[in-house]
Amino acid sequence: IEDDITFEEYKYLRGTTDWTQLTDEQVSNIIKHTPFKVRARIDGKTVAMGKAVFDFGYNAFLSDIIVAPEAQGKGIGKKIVLRLVELVKANVRDTDYIQFCLLAAPGKDGFYEKLGFVKRDGSNGYGMNLRINA
Repeated sequence: IEDDITFEEYKYLRGTTDWTQLTDEQVSNIIKHTPFKVRARIDGKTVAMGKAVFDFGYNAFLSDIIVAPEAQGKGIGKKIVLRLVELVKANVRDTDYIQFCLLAAPGKDGFYEKLGFVKRDGSNGYGMNLRINA
């Protein structure tokens, strides 16, 4: 696990999903403006990534947690998420409240639940999104 991701690696890994593809300008801006980005390599080949956007107060948003199909089931996704949590936590006091949010791909909620994430049940509001040009 390394604390970086290149433009090419990001484009490659995003291309392994059925998610909306992004323009080169969008990817460049993501690489430039996202404070925490990590990748995993096996034998020199990048096989996974993730990123965290953090307000350096209490809100952190995990995004683009992607493990290439050939590398899934090896615990790499877990290592990516735990490293992102670690990077965010290193920027606050040990006693500070932090809220990690994410949007899970269909069928992936169980993966995140094993890491301690819980589905919002409405008692503390619901998650929502607004998509433009999706």
